[in-house]
Amino acid sequence: MVVEIVLGRTEGDRKKFGTRGTIFLAKQYIKMGQFMTLANKVFMDVTRAHVVFVCGKRGGGKCLHGETLITLEDGTQKPIRDLEHEQRRLFSLANDLKIRGANKAAFYKREVHELLVIKLRSGKEIKLTPEHPLLTIKGWIPAEQLHLGSRIATPRMLPTQGTGTLHDCEVKLLAYLLAEGHMSNGFVLFANTDERIVTDFRDAVMQFDQTLLVKIHSKAGCFRIVQNRKRKIFQQAERNAMGQFTSKPVFSDTKSTLRTWLETIGVYGQLPPEKVIPAEIFTLPQEKLQVFLNRLFSCDGSIYRKPYWQISYCSSSRQLAQQVHHLLLRFGIVAKIRTKNGKLRDYYELLLNGDHAETFIKEIGFFGRKQDVAYCAAKEIEHIPKNPNVDTIPKEVWDTFRPKSWAALGRAMHYTIPKSLRETVHYAPSRQKLLHIAQTESDKKLELVAKADIFWDEIVGMEKVEGEFTVYDVTVPDYHNFVANDIIVHNSYTMGVIAEGMASLEPEIANNLSCIILDTMGVYWTMKYPNHKEEEMLRQWGLEGRGLDVQIFTPIGYYKAYKEKGIPTDYPFAIKPSELVPEDWCLSFGVTALEPVGVLIEKVINELRESGRNYSIADIIEAIDKEETIEREVRAGAINRFKNTERWGLFSTEGTLLENLVIGGKITVLDVSCYATEAGGWAIKSLVIGLVAEKLFLERMTVRKEEEFGAIESAEHFFRAEAAGKIRKPLVWLVIDEAHEFLPQGEKTPATDALVTILREGRQPGISLVLASQQPGKIHTDVMTQSDIIICHRITAKIDVDALGMLAQSYLRTGLDKEIQFLPPDPGSALAMDDQNERLYSIRVRPRFSWHGGEAPTALEEKKSLFG
Repeated sequence: MVVEIVLGRTEGDRKKFGTRGTIFLAKQYIKMGQFMTLANKVFMDVTRAHVVFVCGKRGGGKCLHGETLITLEDGTQKPIRDLEHEQRRLFSLANDLKIRGANKAAFYKREVHELLVIKLRSGKEIKLTPEHPLLTIKGWIPAEQLHLGSRIATPRMLPTQGTGTLHDCEVKLLAYLLAEGHMSNGFVLFANTDERIVTDFRDAVMQFDQTLLVKIHSKAGCFRIVQNRKRKIFQQAERNAMGQFTSKPVFSDTKSTLRTWLETIGVYGQLPPEKVIPAEIFTLPQEKLQVFLNRLFSCDGSIYRKPYWQISYCSSSRQLAQQVHHLLLRFGIVAKIRTKNGKLRDYYELLLNGDHAETFIKEIGFFGRKQDVAYCAAKEIEHIPKNPNVDTIPKEVWDTFRPKSWAALGRAMHYTIPKSLRETVHYAPSRQKLLHIAQTESDKKLELVAKADIFWDEIVGMEKVEGEFTVYDVTVPDYHNFVANDIIVHNSYTMGVIAEGMASLEPEIANNLSCIILDTMGVYWTMKYPNHKEEEMLRQWGLEGRGLDVQIFTPIGYYKAYKEKGIPTDYPFAIKPSELVPEDWCLSFGVTALEPVGVLIEKVINELRESGRNYSIADIIEAIDKEETIEREVRAGAINRFKNTERWGLFSTEGTLLENLVIGGKITVLDVSCYATEAGGWAIKSLVIGLVAEKLFLERMTVRKEEEFGAIESAEHFFRAEAAGKIRKPLVWLVIDEAHEFLPQGEKTPATDALVTILREGRQPGISLVLASQQPGKIHTDVMTQSDIIICHRITAKIDVDALGMLAQSYLRTGLDKEIQFLPPDPGSALAMDDQNERLYSIRVRPRFSWHGGEAPTALEEKKSLFG
């Protein structure tokens, strides 16, 4: 017997109206023996006002260990734990499978008890939560579902834009001393017997400081750098005579200028296994990085033919080897790190071969005696066959691509036995071969994969470690993934399903409902387009992809630029400055009402509001400037804050009318993703949602008072035949993602008062709230207590689990925190708590039929959507 579950609808209404006026949300999990299967459809009532809380992540609580290195666009490397206030761009895999700079929009931190350590054949390593997705040729897959031999995407290049300003002599000295220098015990020593390198080293020392001397230390080929103190004193005297006095001594009695500089950048005093490349190197432009790597490899590197030309670099410092491994990526060179066991210590060797060795010779090269060997290699390497098994595409690519005829393709590619080409499916193709096939077949999507900025690295080690770990994640709104430890890792779905359902209602009902989505990440514009990438899954659910009639509003200051750049938007959105009360301004500026600036703002804004004028930002600034009894510094502080609002592009004396946002049968998206990298961006977004929420509440209260009793009755049951009157204004569903940012526990934002009012009183005038948060432990307690429908995806952070533990209603056998542990690991699996009917259901949220813009790009999709 098929049972149709309707969340939020009373038993009486369910008998009268069935599923009319509901949206298809999910299917229920039913236990069949030891297995869970999907059975009954789950609907949700949208004709009454509800508070719906969607918590957790549809795909799980994915995060990275705090030590994970993130490369920023200027070349800086920072642990992910230090990115909270970082505004510089990082790297991401774009939709065209190219590595590009991208903005970070949000930062997350939580505690976990288990991590997965993944080691790759190239020597890279990453620590992450087991559910964190990694990119495979078939798409994003949770790390714990991968296995030894699985191949994941790593960048084959990093297009940094360094602007560091080290002199060439400093770059060379760092390379020489890191490779073959001794920098401790009061000495700066260098050992090498290559005459060209020694001469180059001497020249670099002289260019650094002409008063330095390079002397033989203990034997030929070992040199000590010392200060020529007589010459230094003479130079100092000359400068003093010319009036060129310095506030600090040019040199100390015991240290040379070179040693002082090495101490300043943090490399002096390191023993060989402790050596690291200083931060100054990572922000250098490409041409200076070339000099650094050239000299480094010319000392500690090797070039040889065995039987292919290979290049290697060896160091007793693991971190130094990993840093060199990373710097090579700046040139599109992928190396492999292997550990060599020595008698006293381990050594770490980088190996480059094939195209990567060729690129190194052309782009970086060697100096000194090895330069002569590299010259011979350069002449031969183009004509010597390279090992095609080094840089390949995973053979699973053939699961999604088949030509119409292997024989015809073989003939076109000039195979002696054309049919033999079909044997290719048993092997991982090289990039060159896949590109040849793609171009022969005129398959642009396959060509995209062959030319991708991806090196498909192989997992060679997986280990789960237990303990107390703080883990981190960031949101990248452009592409929803980022490069971490030189590996590509993944970064809103259920709310989109709810919005889709409302847009799909029969016109008689849909026209009496309006849905407003606050889009903080710029992903809901994609609802205009059908979801072709999940056609097979949609068919399994009895659905088909289609786009929706969505109207997108963008802040007025960004609207024109969005239009010119082709970024989807329909209308400008603006707020009247006269609509804000003093507290709104103070919260947005991050000042309190008791600070001098806050007191001044409150005085000026209250006076302007009392005047009844429709005033502008310029009027506010003028009024502040006229407050001559206030200290100049305080006035300047207030004026600067209001001048900064011009950058927000949000205010106009002709604000957007609420009736333009609230339209029956329409989905309205307020796209505020433009503030993702703006200082105080969340405060600006809070300001927008607070004002919209306040206006909605006041209008709905007014409409409710004006409507007759029958119209009020129809506002809750508007499809009853006996209902009298007609709804003058549509009922409103307000959908807000990242709700903990607007309704934080124990804090206040410009949106807090308005949203709390709707939580407590909004159902009576007909306003529904859908609040989503990946961090329920940080959200206002009223969200927990006022929600009558809760959809809880999997969560793991203790603070969030504890927060859900308080929802142990009397009709639950255990709390939500306990029940959620039994959920299947499928994407979209969740618990649905229906407070109206006092029931708890295990469900899987249905796939979206409009395009989901919150998802990361995949290298290859299902056969029909990519190649069909």
